[in-house]
Amino acid sequence: MKKNIISIQHLAGALFGLMVLGSMVSAQVSVVVGRQSTQTAAASDLKQFFTGSKLQWEDGEKVVVVEQSGKAIGEAFYKSFLGASLPQVHTGWTKLVLSGQANAPKKCADDAAVKKTVSESPNAVGFISSSSLDDSVKEIYRVIAFVRE
Repeated sequence: MKKNIISIQHLAGALFGLMVLGSMVSAQVSVVVGRQSTQTAAASDLKQFFTGSKLQWEDGEKVVVVEQSGKAIGEAFYKSFLGASLPQVHTGWTKLVLSGQANAPKKCADDAAVKKTVSESPNAVGFISSSSLDDSVKEIYRVIAFVRE
C-alpha cells in the first residue's frame, strides 16, 4: 500500500513540474553595448558587472549597468546568466549603493529604452531580447534564458 502512495505522490509532482515547465519558453538575451563603444568583456566579467562586484572595464572606465528589472526578461536574464533571483541581485546592489561604493543600475522600461541608453554612453552595458538587435547596439554576449509565457 505504501508503494502506491509514493507512486501517486511522484506522479503528482511530475505533473506539477510539467505544468510549470510547460509555461516556460526559451529566449535569447543579448548583452549589448553601444555601436560606437570599444568595450568588450568575457562572460565572467559581465557577471561581475551585473552583480556589482566589478565596477570598471578593463581600461579603467566606470561601468554603467542598464537593466530591465521589472520585466520577465530581467528575471530570466538574472536567473539564467547569474544563477540569482531578481531580489538577490537587487539586495546586492542596494548594499553597494547604501555604502557609497556604486551607483544603482539605470532602469529602463523596454528593449528600445535600453538600446537608446547604451548607445548614448560608451561605458554602458545592458541586456535586450536578441530579436531586438539592430545597428544602434553591438552584441558582446548571448544568453539562452527561460521566460514564463
